[in-house]
Amino acid sequence: MTITGSMFRRTVLAFLVSYLVLLLVLGVALSIGYRQSMQEWSQRRTEGAEQAARQILSGDVPRGAGGMATRAGRIQEEIDRNIPEDIALFVYDANRELIATTRGAARGRETVQRPEPLVAVTRDGQTLGYFSVGPPSFRSDTANDVLVESLATAAVVGAIAAIGAAFLVAFALASWLTGPAAEVADGIIRIAEGSLDEPVRERGATEVCMIARAANGLSDRLRSERELRAQWAQDIAHDLRTPVASAKAQLEAIVDGVHEASPERVERTLKELARVEVLIEDLEELTRLEAPEAVVSIHEFSAFDFASSLAESFALEAAQKDIRIVSEVRAEHLRGDEQLLFRATGNLLGNAIRHTPEAGLVTISLHEKEIRVHNQGDPIPDQDLSRVFDRLFRGEYARRSRGSGLGLTIAQRIAELHAGTISVSSSAADGTTFIISLGT
Repeated sequence: MTITGSMFRRTVLAFLVSYLVLLLVLGVALSIGYRQSMQEWSQRRTEGAEQAARQILSGDVPRGAGGMATRAGRIQEEIDRNIPEDIALFVYDANRELIATTRGAARGRETVQRPEPLVAVTRDGQTLGYFSVGPPSFRSDTANDVLVESLATAAVVGAIAAIGAAFLVAFALASWLTGPAAEVADGIIRIAEGSLDEPVRERGATEVCMIARAANGLSDRLRSERELRAQWAQDIAHDLRTPVASAKAQLEAIVDGVHEASPERVERTLKELARVEVLIEDLEELTRLEAPEAVVSIHEFSAFDFASSLAESFALEAAQKDIRIVSEVRAEHLRGDEQLLFRATGNLLGNAIRHTPEAGLVTISLHEKEIRVHNQGDPIPDQDLSRVFDRLFRGEYARRSRGSGLGLTIAQRIAELHAGTISVSSSAADGTTFIISLGT
């Protein structure tokens, strides 16, 4: 639950942070846009006021009985009619006396200090008057102020509502993502605790499904290894019990005086102990080859010398059954670990001699990437072909022969260390052929 909670919280937090960053970027963009719009609006309003002021001062204003007052009154009327009241406009005569403004008492506003500088309006070299324009304020207008406040309120409410909606979406998304992940985590914990019967459900995102599939594959492999380990333990106990019990019985009979300690009886006891020794040595060899740190020494060596050494090593065993060993060398060199390949091929050759009838023939064929061992003995039953490389498997084909039951398993592991494979075919017509394919 700690892993699930952490992943859930991180997913929600990541979604919310991403949303807040997006909201911040939008806010900054809107603020910049608002400022630029206000500047453009202010500039256009100011330009319009300046143009209107020039036109008013340059126009023909009738001079009545009131003189300047009449002209000032006409100018004030023009300003009232044409200039928005949010613009601070001051109009002066040629003597720089204020004659009209948008900030006068006529509008019910307090008189404010005039903005600088004054701009002269001339015609034919004669100064008609002066004016000055203050920067307009968008929010000085009541309608504009209400608009800005309404937009700000809508933005705040919208942001709050959007954050709430984002939280709900983040919660739903995190639940959708972490639910399958939690199931996978629980399944892996079950596997770690040794419960291999319930598969991990494969659902959710592709990566989660891949993890679940890998966990199920690991569970299947562990289950297979557990069954194999149990069967292996039973087989080892059986294979050790038989020779040990036989040797014990022989020695007890000698001690009790039932049998004499004749050379033949002692030799028979030594043979039983030799079976135990072979089994222990093969177990040790297989354990070493299956270790993760197992390495092979890859190099090229003479195929002819390799075949000659094999034939010489098994010459005595073959001569006891009048069996001929024929070597077919079709490559100048082989590439691999010579000692390990000698062990693997020797295992195959020993099996071939044991299962070949007297006066039979065993053939060793060496190719650049392939080693074949063929014999004309009794065929391997079809039901045993798929299991001949299993540890300690001894079917009807090999039950009556001596050996540890690990020779073919060792040969298979050696082939795998050479990035290769080992296979077998067997029939009454064609005999039995083991093939080591090398990938090195």
